[in-house]
Amino acid sequence: MKLLKSLAAAALVTGLLTSAALAETVVKVTLIDKMTDSDLSKPLGLGVGMKADMSKAPMGVAVNPKLATPGAVRLDVTNLASSLVHEVQVARITDESQVLTYDQSRNKVDTEGLEILGSVAEIMPSKSASLIIDLSPGKYLLFCNVAGHYMAGMWAIIEVK
Repeated sequence: MKLLKSLAAAALVTGLLTSAALAETVVKVTLIDKMTDSDLSKPLGLGVGMKADMSKAPMGVAVNPKLATPGAVRLDVTNLASSLVHEVQVARITDESQVLTYDQSRNKVDTEGLEILGSVAEIMPSKSASLIIDLSPGKYLLFCNVAGHYMAGMWAIIEVK
């Protein structure tokens, strides 16, 4: 009987560990825009590594938690804007102080040199979308690359470890 109880307990623990290993980290991503009279036709200089005053950013990306475990990560993205369409692109970065290459003529990040791992495109105002992506240890930039949005502060960094 003791052997049977031990085997049952071992099976239960194994089942729980397997379920935990298969569970994905869920990161809530909130797209925020506090647009007033900001002119997005010219870069506002609020990109990664620019050491700008982000408290003045008319847009932003909030992530919770900012730390994920390696493996499947589900991004649950909500666009809180009342009228603007947003997107989220996920890129691996190595240095948070690195300024990304920016195409001034298109008012967008030049993604040519970035390792884009996935994206959620055209999230309508007041709508949500999800993306499941396999992430290894490192840092990842989540950003909106609709013209003008990135430089208006619409980015965040998550870490996987």
